[in-house]
Amino acid sequence: MAAPDFLATYIQNYQTLTAIFARLTAFFMLIPVLSAAGMPMQARILFAFSVSLLVLESGVCATIDPNGYAELSLIIAKEFFTGFILGFSVYVIMNVVFFMGQLIDYQIGFSMVSVFDPMTQTQAPVTGNLIYLAVCALLVQSGGLNALIALAAGSFRIVPIGKAVIIGNEPLAQRAALSLATFLTMAVRLSLPIVGAMLIVDVAMGLLVKAVPQMNIFVVGMPIKLLAGLALLWMLSPMAASICQEAFGTAMGDALKMMHVLESY
Repeated sequence: MAAPDFLATYIQNYQTLTAIFARLTAFFMLIPVLSAAGMPMQARILFAFSVSLLVLESGVCATIDPNGYAELSLIIAKEFFTGFILGFSVYVIMNVVFFMGQLIDYQIGFSMVSVFDPMTQTQAPVTGNLIYLAVCALLVQSGGLNALIALAAGSFRIVPIGKAVIIGNEPLAQRAALSLATFLTMAVRLSLPIVGAMLIVDVAMGLLVKAVPQMNIFVVGMPIKLLAGLALLWMLSPMAASICQEAFGTAMGDALKMMHVLESY
């Protein structure tokens, strides 16, 4: 097919292309790596538009023919919120490492040393930021980012353009609440080894103070907790791959469940 034929096809289906672009843009705003503040906005828009062209050309979604620009605007708004909901389900689970790092930092003594994360433009815990960067690197290296892009493209098969039910969808609210509950339970469970070990250190320091009352616990205890925490982080560093795998698998599963809730309600 010649290049002018491609352009004619895209121009003829500009309404469908715009709806696809709205959903993918909202989705890419929230997933790891692509949502980093360091990525130029022009690059994000160009990437989302390129994927939109591929989705349109693949034929995974049916073309739309709205009656006027008012209906087209409603479809575009619905598609944007659909992509935002799907991206949020991934965002919540993939950011479990930040809360996990916050719990660990509180036990080690790093809770007062939060750093500015240029990727999210927020104050992030030291340990959580370190684990999140490792998870992002593993996500790119293992092809997880490609799987997220494929998930967004495949969402048009499950939830066709304009067919998502958002307002008044009670199962959608329940699914969002379950995602937040999964976020909390995963963070607590993944941080439990270090938090539990630090609790044992606290108990040992309390017994030591009882045995040696003249010892200054604040001078001795903080360095011991810090060294013990860093040693535990070093010993558990191989867990980064399993954390990435579990978080990614859970995020993909939640996004798929969210799609079926949007489509089947």
